Amino acid sequence: MDERVVIDCVVIGAGPAGLAAGINLKRFLRDIRIIDAGASRAALIPCTMNYPGFGEGIGGHALLERLRAQLEANGGQVVSDRVVRLERTDDGLFKVVTETEAILSRTVLLATGVVDVEPEIEGFQEVKQAGLIRYCPICDGFEFTRERIGIIARDEHGIDEAVFIKRFSADLTLIDIEEGAYLNDASRDRLAREDITLVQGKVSRMYSDPNQRIHLHMADGSKHSFTALYCSLGTDVRSELGTNLGALRNPGGYLVVNPHMQTGIEGLYAAGDMTNQLSQITVATGQASIAATAIHNRLQNR
Repeated sequence: MDERVVIDCVVIGAGPAGLAAGINLKRFLRDIRIIDAGASRAALIPCTMNYPGFGEGIGGHALLERLRAQLEANGGQVVSDRVVRLERTDDGLFKVVTETEAILSRTVLLATGVVDVEPEIEGFQEVKQAGLIRYCPICDGFEFTRERIGIIARDEHGIDEAVFIKRFSADLTLIDIEEGAYLNDASRDRLAREDITLVQGKVSRMYSDPNQRIHLHMADGSKHSFTALYCSLGTDVRSELGTNLGALRNPGGYLVVNPHMQTGIEGLYAAGDMTNQLSQITVATGQASIAATAIHNRLQNR
């Protein structure tokens, strides 16, 4: 007789995607475990104004607290721990190994997200902690319509983002911190056509003033100030748990999933920023709902 305890699903990560998946799975009466290492990217959002139903805005911490409360109201909870590896057993189960225990599960949902790449600039972390560094112009570009905006960049992605932000303001400056070779004649012509100012060189330090204006001092002695500053250096995807099992990534490092949010590994699902370059909370929670329903149906038909 097999006396092993096997649960229905382990959800790894308790950001908006992981919590939304957990809420759905508990409402499907599934036996689940949500494990979180306490590094949700959403917690860094000072205030988002584009989450449906919160026209007055809601902070990342407040949103996560609401989602956790809803999870608990449906009988779920989050376990604070870190998953160190995933294994596949001979009979097709998943062995989820954390720093404190090993869990057997029929399915796993990865919702571990991404980490923003940040520049090594004196004062950057202080400005970030003040909630003044922006990462998502889709989320908050509207709030800075007609303001003076800077974009820290190092590659073509930064140019793409600057052109996107141009929709909101004509006073735009691209700060190329690495003086990269990617800025060829075509790139420079593109910036010129969009009337985007180009500043190249090392930023020696930055700080914010009491009016929340951000100031950059360049190594060449020049100074620049902005109402909003976007960091457009890309992200690192936390996909190792999946790829170590053989899940595929696309050229951008994001996990490849099918329409049901399942990776190429049977029973291994993913949702949120790690699967899609459109880093929106609504996208993450929508993907989580799709994944949770697919997991439930899979277990129903098992």
